[in-house]
Amino acid sequence: MSIKNALKKASELFVEFPEEQPDFSALTTPTVAPVKSAVAAPSPAQSPAVSVKEIVERTTGPNLDEITLTEEQTQDVLAPGGMPDFDKVYAKANLPKAGFGAEQAMEVIASLPADLPLNVKRTTVQATLSAMGKAMNQSANVNTESVVADASRKLAALSAYEDTLNLQAKRHIANMQAEIKTFEDKIANLNGQIASTQQMLTLALSQCTAEGDKLDDVLEFFTLDIGASKNTPPA
Repeated sequence: MSIKNALKKASELFVEFPEEQPDFSALTTPTVAPVKSAVAAPSPAQSPAVSVKEIVERTTGPNLDEITLTEEQTQDVLAPGGMPDFDKVYAKANLPKAGFGAEQAMEVIASLPADLPLNVKRTTVQATLSAMGKAMNQSANVNTESVVADASRKLAALSAYEDTLNLQAKRHIANMQAEIKTFEDKIANLNGQIASTQQMLTLALSQCTAEGDKLDDVLEFFTLDIGASKNTPPA
């Protein structure tokens, strides 16, 4: 799936938030221990679902349709080797800094047992995010909403970066194709000159041969070469 399609799909998704989350205020780092505690706890009541678009709009930062990147902004976002530096991409798109961003959430998700049911994984991660927010003593909460907003904005920034790359690549390719056409025209012109030169050379050489034969006739007429001369009388 393309980044643009992934962004379109994501903006139309809905997220359910638990009304209450387990208290892990004693935690300082996400470990396996809160994972097991959260699994054992009863599932909290769910509040009405909220769309990703609404989550982004009610959190600090630009809306998804406001995230753009100009060619000037993307001139220095490549890391050594030509690979994109995504941190620079997000910074150029003026995305707010997340205390606990989508990348950190991915690490937490990846640490969970693969065979856990999805709803258990979600409850576990939501509890871990709540504990992380309290442990980090941040003014802005670290929770599902902040992670969803961060991931959505970064996806929008990647989509804008992809658009800019496509535009730059298409223009560069068009310039190269025009240059190739110029070279092809020049090659065709040079090939025409080569053919014309060879034709003139063939004509000139044939004329030189004819003229040489005439001069040879004159010499034979006066010298009466025996044998080779065409002026020698027949036997």
